[in-house]
Amino acid sequence: MDDSRLAGIASRCSWQSLQPGHIAAGTSRDTFFMVCDGKMRVSALSPNGRELLISDFERGGHFGAIGVLGASAASLQAQALVPSLLACLSRADFMNLVREDAVVGGRMLESLQVATEQLISRVIELGILRIAGRLYSHLLELARAAGVQDNQAVIEPAPRHVDLATRIAASREEVSRELARLRHLGLLTSTRQALVLHDVSALERKLQAL
Repeated sequence: MDDSRLAGIASRCSWQSLQPGHIAAGTSRDTFFMVCDGKMRVSALSPNGRELLISDFERGGHFGAIGVLGASAASLQAQALVPSLLACLSRADFMNLVREDAVVGGRMLESLQVATEQLISRVIELGILRIAGRLYSHLLELARAAGVQDNQAVIEPAPRHVDLATRIAASREEVSRELARLRHLGLLTSTRQALVLHDVSALERKLQAL
């Protein structure tokens, strides 16, 4: 988009400047959120308050499209992990933007397709794999994102046990036990700074054997 078109959209947005730990105002059912700076963590909350991590969104990311399109009744919460700036569009303004701009509409369709495929993978993972398998799968995902060299991967910063637990729908204690087993097997070591996978292929074989 050219500057004038971007300025027109910006004028429709409300803006939220969030410090780490602060929760974005508005719900994913009536607001489309764009991350202009920082990093946001979006989680689903069950009626009993249990949290399931959906995904992290950095600068250039967006969330809330599924909700404003009326395709989700989930209760989602977005928390700032670092100082963050959000541009927020109401449901009506978002729908108008998609209808008015064919490029935006096309990009949103592509984005929704990717999100749907990711969610289907998560549902399959949660439904088929036990806690150990879900943890191995996520560690391998983090390893590939960090880069695997000589069958090893260094994940920095080291993910907190509580964050791993919310990602795979487990308790922190269950995650700690599984990580301790992997340490005992010599497959990983960890500090506060980094988690090192020493044999990525072996972890892949353990996942396939479950």
